[in-house]
Amino acid sequence: MSLLDIKQLHQSGRLEEAKQEYVAWLQTHPNDVTALHLLALLYIEMGDLDVAYRYLIQALEIEPKHANVQLHMANIFKAKGLYDQAIQLLEKIIQEHPNFSAAFNNMGTVYFMQKNLEKAVLAYEAAIKLQSNYIDAYYNLGLAYNKLNRKKDAKRVYEAMLELVPEHVGAHFQLASLLMQEENYSSALKHLSVITNMHAFHVETKTNLATCLFKLGRLSEARSCYLEALALSPNDTQLFFNLGVIEAKRGHMHSATDFYLQALNINPHFFEAHYNLGVLSLRTKGPEVALTHFQEALRIQPGHTIVQHLINILTPDKHLSTLPADFVGSLFDAYADHYDVHLTDVLHYQLPQRFFKWIVELTNDAYRQWHILDLGCGTGLCGKYFKTETNKVIGVDISKNMLDRAAAKPIYDEFILSDIQSFLNDKNNLYDLILAGDVLGYIGELSILFSRVNQALKTQGFFLFSAEMNEEEGFQVTAFGRFVYSRSYLNQMLMQHHFTIVRYEVVALRVENNTPVLEHVYLVRK
Repeated sequence: MSLLDIKQLHQSGRLEEAKQEYVAWLQTHPNDVTALHLLALLYIEMGDLDVAYRYLIQALEIEPKHANVQLHMANIFKAKGLYDQAIQLLEKIIQEHPNFSAAFNNMGTVYFMQKNLEKAVLAYEAAIKLQSNYIDAYYNLGLAYNKLNRKKDAKRVYEAMLELVPEHVGAHFQLASLLMQEENYSSALKHLSVITNMHAFHVETKTNLATCLFKLGRLSEARSCYLEALALSPNDTQLFFNLGVIEAKRGHMHSATDFYLQALNINPHFFEAHYNLGVLSLRTKGPEVALTHFQEALRIQPGHTIVQHLINILTPDKHLSTLPADFVGSLFDAYADHYDVHLTDVLHYQLPQRFFKWIVELTNDAYRQWHILDLGCGTGLCGKYFKTETNKVIGVDISKNMLDRAAAKPIYDEFILSDIQSFLNDKNNLYDLILAGDVLGYIGELSILFSRVNQALKTQGFFLFSAEMNEEEGFQVTAFGRFVYSRSYLNQMLMQHHFTIVRYEVVALRVENNTPVLEHVYLVRK
């Protein structure tokens, strides 16, 4: 059998047969450097670096300056973590073979593993200068730029790679990842789709594709993609979690719960799954189930202030007069993605329409010229009814995610990220109308708020608000973590802060757990 025949055996993956034939060949050709080199490469493939090293030594004793043999010896040093020896040998190769681009590329990989990224970049650039179509060096250079946070340079390198090799999977994947970091999901999607067309069963690509679709609001497609990824990686807790997030955003709370529970079946210590289940359970299964998940979340991350506040609210001793601002912000940040769908489709929320109807019935079209403040504006469910081309509507909310959702709609002239009481502190005689739809449930004691609302209103200005009913006197926090109020308490606060009641009704403005939730709705005037 010729050496070429043995090499073909090797390349076809018949390693044991090839090994025996190489050994037999060397018995009659003991100084054949090519055969020694090929046998060393075979042992490297088989993971036996020590035997490979011995054959490379034999080859170098015959031909000390053989570039590729030395290169593979340097790779063995690198694989064993002997970086200084690898660099020393690569420097020798470069001195002997100054135009050997592979030596520069390999030098770059050693520097990269040592986290000496600037030197790695110089080595990769030297390799590309010697060989302008050196794809591996381009790819490695992109990785080094990325590690150095030189994202634009990394993108430039991967784009250059795709000019040379339009279907290079690694370049498409890395470029898509960089575009996702820039939140350019549409462009990332194009690169990921190229990979999927070539490699339909690559789970990371499927996952990133699903994430892009999710970020673009294409929820049904994202769900399908995550399910395909899950079929490839059935124990991936993050995939179950992401499906839970999608289902919650679509308003499918029970399905979301099932996905979160499947994530917890695999990893019972998944903090985010317990937290999201707690938040969902407040709206679906009730406070006792929610409390269990929040307690588990706190066990996993002791000292988590938001979770601790939630537990404090849900435990029997609920003598609270207010809710911490960071808790309210966190709660609505988590709720923002599916807020509109949940309120309108699941809870059949009717408050915004009623607010608008009352103002129009009382003032006709006067609101079209008003300066309006929407407290706890959320995603703009109330504000959208009042905005015209000729008035000014300001939205204030403690949740950045809610404001981001509202910003995508043509509603508010200005957005303020703040808790509402702090925002109102220095406002005087500015507003014709202040709205507070389903906001008081997260305030508690109302004296400060009503005082500052009065101060912020113009003379004869209107305050329109709702508050969940409390059958007992005063106010208290419910098992669902919201404050409820008696009519007598609200009337007392209004009188104390010099408001005149214009209109009052008790209405069921939403349905929760198949039960109408009764609320006070007040329109008052300064």
